[in-house]
Amino acid sequence: MDKKKILRILPWGFVIGILLFSISWVSLRSDQRSVRKVVVTIDNQINNYFLDEGDVLRLLSDGGEQKIVGAAVENLSLKVLENRLKNHKFVRNTEVSTDFQGNLFVRLTQNKPIARILRPDAPGAYISNEGQVLPLSDKYTARVVVVSGEYNRQLWLNNLNETPYGQQLLALLLFIDNDPFWKAQIAEVNIDRTGDIRLYPQVTRQVVEFGKADDIEAKFEKLKIFYTRILPAEGWGSYERVSLKFGNQIVCE
Repeated sequence: MDKKKILRILPWGFVIGILLFSISWVSLRSDQRSVRKVVVTIDNQINNYFLDEGDVLRLLSDGGEQKIVGAAVENLSLKVLENRLKNHKFVRNTEVSTDFQGNLFVRLTQNKPIARILRPDAPGAYISNEGQVLPLSDKYTARVVVVSGEYNRQLWLNNLNETPYGQQLLALLLFIDNDPFWKAQIAEVNIDRTGDIRLYPQVTRQVVEFGKADDIEAKFEKLKIFYTRILPAEGWGSYERVSLKFGNQIVCE
């Protein structure tokens, strides 16, 4: 090999040596890291206060059984930590990661309740926006529409999406929750044993016979006509019952 080739190769050999040394040094430092701080981010905590930072830290440490801050990073399984968080009913998804400074980052999203189930002979529950049936919480009470009635005895599912009627009911509850007017107006969804629905408003006295949880948008459009045209013309106390069950008709009594 001539002298010129050797001179060209030497700088590259030096660079490769530096890179290998850096990788080895970083790997050694990584193996020696300990957790300095846990940084918790809860994405949808506004009006959804079922979990706070203290709850997350307790879940990570398995109720205090495992030391997190000060523990060697190499001895922590991020997958195990994520699963501890996911086992909590109000955790929808989560991600746990670390950096070279010894920070443990926890980012999670909570399940969002859109309705509360009332059961006369059993504990109540929430229904999330994805259809999950969640336990009530001692920490926070969500201000959501109430679901009552005989049909609630059948709402022992883990998720409303498991049955066709559950899917229809979830669609109805999502429609109410996603519309600011109806979310403010509808206080209670009562379901009888056959699946027929009655709506009880927050302010006005009328019972709304909704029928089955189908043709949701069309029925609410009829109900809006009742509130915006019929009641102002006839008087707010003129009717005690309004039925949306019959095609294009609005039956008022």
